[in-house]
Amino acid sequence: MGKILSGKRVMLLLGIFLFSLSVSSAQKVSANYTKTNLKTVLESISKQTGYTLAYSKEVVNLSDEVTIHVTDGELSDVLETLLSPRNLGYEIKDGKIYILYKSREKQLTSMDVPSPQQNNVQSVSGIVTDQNGEPIIGANISVVGTTMGTITDVDGKYSINVPRGSVLRFSYIGYVDQEFTITNQTTLNVILQENAELLDELVVIGYGVQKKSVVTAAISRVTSEELNTARPSRVEDALKGKVSGVQITQSSGHPGAESKVRIRGIGTVNNSDPLYIVDGMPVDGGINYLNPVDIQSVEVLKDAASAAIYGARAANGVILITTKSGEGAIGAAAGRPLINYDFNYGWQNPWKKKSVLNAQEYMIIMNEAQINDGNLPRYSFDQISNQIKGTDWQDETFN
Repeated sequence: MGKILSGKRVMLLLGIFLFSLSVSSAQKVSANYTKTNLKTVLESISKQTGYTLAYSKEVVNLSDEVTIHVTDGELSDVLETLLSPRNLGYEIKDGKIYILYKSREKQLTSMDVPSPQQNNVQSVSGIVTDQNGEPIIGANISVVGTTMGTITDVDGKYSINVPRGSVLRFSYIGYVDQEFTITNQTTLNVILQENAELLDELVVIGYGVQKKSVVTAAISRVTSEELNTARPSRVEDALKGKVSGVQITQSSGHPGAESKVRIRGIGTVNNSDPLYIVDGMPVDGGINYLNPVDIQSVEVLKDAASAAIYGARAANGVILITTKSGEGAIGAAAGRPLINYDFNYGWQNPWKKKSVLNAQEYMIIMNEAQINDGNLPRYSFDQISNQIKGTDWQDETFN
């Protein structure tokens, strides 16, 4: 009697287990749509089943129009009806419906795939992952020069039969393609590297960088090459004439004198200086300490949209300065310190000198002044006659 009860328990547990496996595909769904895009129909199925959808927009054409009229149909049948005509398959796992391309190997004719009896066919399988070891879902694996190919499943796994000596290409959007020549390999695990594409000109926008072509705010950028064209002694002087809407004036003619910077005019009767941000940190008191040679780029944020992140401090505009950072050396100089020495010099000449008296003329004028005041002359005739012209201190000063 005890053995019979034990056997019944085993059968009951086995039945419950098999039932739980078939629940996902035995769910009932309804879909009544006429010429409706695929995205709407799939979202409706997701709401009815509680499963989330997982797919790539590069794989699934969500704007594709579908017509389907099903009431209380099996989930598997409805998905098959929707996806099969579009060369798509599905897999239900961990509460998600993964939508993938069907393996193209199954669609090839006998002319495309060599006969297994032939000795030139090799079965290759493996896993495709990224640099972090995460499996890549939907990565394309194709034989170069043929229509043969497949994609990876939700675990990044693949399997394909290819002719020996052919080239197998692994590709995925955002990653660098990799190619391997197949000889006798049966397992080929591939790690795809991210594709670090060259970007267009970047501009600093307060909270990061963006392509200059997609920035709609009023931002001007000056590079290090433009800054050092004239070898200025101050950063503000280097911006003169290079940024529209920015007025830069010198307070005096002294070499290295401080300059006033006004972005789009004067906005207040108080301090109209812009906010300076150097390598992400706000700087008070100007940027006199910076050497123009050490600057990588200067961005000027001129309107409220671009400077809004800095709040009221940016009412007069923002000047973002990015300084140069160290770059890794290559070859024989790798790991060694690199020191650059840069210097410049300049001079100024007066454009006009004042007309001054020489020593004899000065003595005569002083005597006339004394006589006009009713006093005796200060210098005698002999003193004036014996006096030479004297020293021209203007010439001595500007020599």
